[in-house]
Amino acid sequence: MARKCIVKVVLSKEQKDILCELARRLGTSESEMLRTALMDYAKDLSMVKETVHRERKLYA
Repeated sequence: MARKCIVKVVLSKEQKDILCELARRLGTSESEMLRTALMDYAKDLSMVKETVHRERKLYA
């Protein structure tokens, strides 16, 4: 299994409150909420697809 990296995030009080409320409503942790939001945003920008295609070319 791939090793996980630690990332620090600085949020305003308002952002932290929103994060806490989203995590509570979805029954998940704040970390999982941030990971989900990041991946959803990356999908919207088609970055996930680009990364997968780039990696396939490297290993082909």
